[in-house]
Amino acid sequence: MEQIVKAIEIWVPGARQPVLELGSAYYGDVGDFKRTGEAITFAYDQGLPGKTWASGRPIILPDIRSTDFQRTEAAMKANIVSGIALPFYSGEFLQAVAVLFFGGGRDVVGAMELWQTVRDSDTELRLVDGYYGDLDKFEWVSRRLTMKRGRGLPGSAWELGKPLIIEDLGQSGTFLRASHAEAAGITTGLAIPFDYTEPEVQILTLLSAKGTPIARRFEIWMPNEDRTRLQYDSGHCISGTDLALEYAGTAIIRGEGPLGQAWLTGRPSVVAIPAGEGQALIVLPIIKDASLASMVCLVL
Repeated sequence: MEQIVKAIEIWVPGARQPVLELGSAYYGDVGDFKRTGEAITFAYDQGLPGKTWASGRPIILPDIRSTDFQRTEAAMKANIVSGIALPFYSGEFLQAVAVLFFGGGRDVVGAMELWQTVRDSDTELRLVDGYYGDLDKFEWVSRRLTMKRGRGLPGSAWELGKPLIIEDLGQSGTFLRASHAEAAGITTGLAIPFDYTEPEVQILTLLSAKGTPIARRFEIWMPNEDRTRLQYDSGHCISGTDLALEYAGTAIIRGEGPLGQAWLTGRPSVVAIPAGEGQALIVLPIIKDASLASMVCLVL
């Protein structure tokens, strides 16, 4: 099974100087690219992580050859063609920047998109940019859409104010591009809202196909009512595992395991999976008003 996510890096503020240092990462089979990540730091407004830090919002690079990227040669050798950087803030203080890198190729199907509220509107989203590989028709349609609040995958996540997973996109009445998704082979979508630059809102959407899934599992976890535990909310598994049944009765406290540690620190992380389904677990804490709003997990 071809893996569309080639690498993930988590950049965290340095302990001794105001730069971003590599905190944790997943590199799969791109060893040369790994060496470039371990040997570099980013100052404020420098490189993709630094510019994301300065802007306070996600930044997407549909083409890794952009002048904003400093490791183009190593990325191209690793067949990395695009990337997106996601900032994680607690109030005005940066916790980390997560960068997801996508691979390309004729047999790679999938997309990532960044949507943002239309200027002077609190009811519409428009595509900032996206990476679609060879899905030319799906891209053409996407670039001409606006999404009303509460409509489509990004609009629904915006209305809910939390991450949203939609399965079987081709048959979904919620996904506005259902027929185009079915024709392209895209089956599952995950949308994550970011609102660090209010009143603007940015929505990341990851659109996954069965043959080249973005992740083996998407999971969303939420704090319980008294904020003492994390509980499973929703998810998708390409193997067909019933995640609600698997996690029935599971509750995670602060500091317990990768999810509990992310709740404790407010920082995303990448953790290797030594055995079982998948190679790495990516944990993304979604923070709102300086508190954990939800937790998104990807198993690669």
